[in-house]
Amino acid sequence: MTTYPSLVSILIPLFNSEKYIRKALQSVVSQSYSNIEVIIVDDCSTDSSLTVAKEFFIEHKTIPHVIIKNDKNEGVSITRNKLVDNANGDFICFLDSDDYFDHDAINYLIRIVISNNTSIGQCLYYSETPDGHPVGTTNKFSPNVILQGKDAVFSMLENEITGFLWHKIFRREVFQGVSFDSKLPVFEDYLVIMSLFIKGANISFGNEPKYHYIQHASSLTKKSYQKSLDRLLYLDMTKTLVKPLISTEVDKLRLIKHEYMVILMVFINAVKFGAPASDVAKIKEYINIHSLIKLKKQLNLKRFYAIFMIKVSPYLFYFMLKTAFKIKA
Repeated sequence: MTTYPSLVSILIPLFNSEKYIRKALQSVVSQSYSNIEVIIVDDCSTDSSLTVAKEFFIEHKTIPHVIIKNDKNEGVSITRNKLVDNANGDFICFLDSDDYFDHDAINYLIRIVISNNTSIGQCLYYSETPDGHPVGTTNKFSPNVILQGKDAVFSMLENEITGFLWHKIFRREVFQGVSFDSKLPVFEDYLVIMSLFIKGANISFGNEPKYHYIQHASSLTKKSYQKSLDRLLYLDMTKTLVKPLISTEVDKLRLIKHEYMVILMVFINAVKFGAPASDVAKIKEYINIHSLIKLKKQLNLKRFYAIFMIKVSPYLFYFMLKTAFKIKA
């Protein structure tokens, strides 16, 4: 193992991952980059996750680590804030307790951020089932440029830079004055990363996948329509954050396009997961028909008319989607 001067803190929020936490921790202690510490905050797991983690470090006494247990179930935002507060490293990486790193992930990430002298570095990732089969889609954005401020924010709005914490490395100081909002039901990580860019953070990229993002059958199927509708709360916060960056009509249209694409996704997913027609129909209030017309040249016709239908005839579009999804009344 090669030793480097910069300490990297690996931050793991732990909750009910007894089947996976050992593999996650093994991927940490197997890193080719040796100057690491592990910080774990257990959010009152109801299974043996905490016991497995403690037993693992009995076997690996030489790895610097801290294990903290919340007094009560606090949720992921407060847990992440505790993780950051307890990190001693010059750099921090987040690892979800059911995911894992390639053996050279930290070395790869720290080379990205140091060689480019940026606040944040990002690698690509694998999206797979627990047995290693590819599933879902992955983000392939890895430009040979450094993005900062407004450019980085709009790259997030256009789904180029992800809002995921876990395939990135951060200089610890960028989190000064920034914290995860415990009141948000969704996208608290996305909004934190956007806030970092607004405060001046910059990001560089690698083009190799080094992180294994595990999608479980439960996470793919146990979705509620309320979780879909909750994303509308994120739109208002995003507009508040981004509004000071808007300086041209083009900027304004880019923000509106992002907003309407999110609205379309929310409408479709809410129907898919069983939302009542009356709840879904309210989404039309987020759409301004004049703004939509301005976007017509930037949207393909299928998406344009779908958003148009949400605005002018949400009940009809609702039942069209139910038929397409073969959802019984």
